[in-house]
Amino acid sequence: MKEMSCDLPVLLVTSNGERLPLKAHLNYDPADPIAVTLVIRAESGEFVRWTFARALLAANGSRSTNIGDVRVQPTDGRKGRVMTLTLTCPEGRAELELPAQRVAAFLHRTYRAVPAYVEAGLINWDAEFGALLGFGVPKRGVDDV
Repeated sequence: MKEMSCDLPVLLVTSNGERLPLKAHLNYDPADPIAVTLVIRAESGEFVRWTFARALLAANGSRSTNIGDVRVQPTDGRKGRVMTLTLTCPEGRAELELPAQRVAAFLHRTYRAVPAYVEAGLINWDAEFGALLGFGVPKRGVDDV
């Protein structure tokens, strides 16, 4: 399976309600089946990456979802239905508007490629938690101290 991506027009909503257009894309890598990455090109030319659970975006239907520092909420925008994505970190907060239909179409493609019920079976759990649990770390003997 290969990676999938989708270019998106994104609007950054400023504190005074102004909407600034940004270029962005969503990326899905089946090697990390539960995650989606949003890559935004900032005005400075730098790239900002946010990775979060694709289920978080999929839950955008009829209710707000709050998980960690990402909030997803369906909203009626100036040009129809949008997905409002609020990203919060110690450095600040950003509110983005993404085209809801394009995000939904992208997610549909990812779920056709990797259904939710097979996600956990594709994760290399030893690689994910090995260092944390001490797997692959050489054990020290009494003589090594």
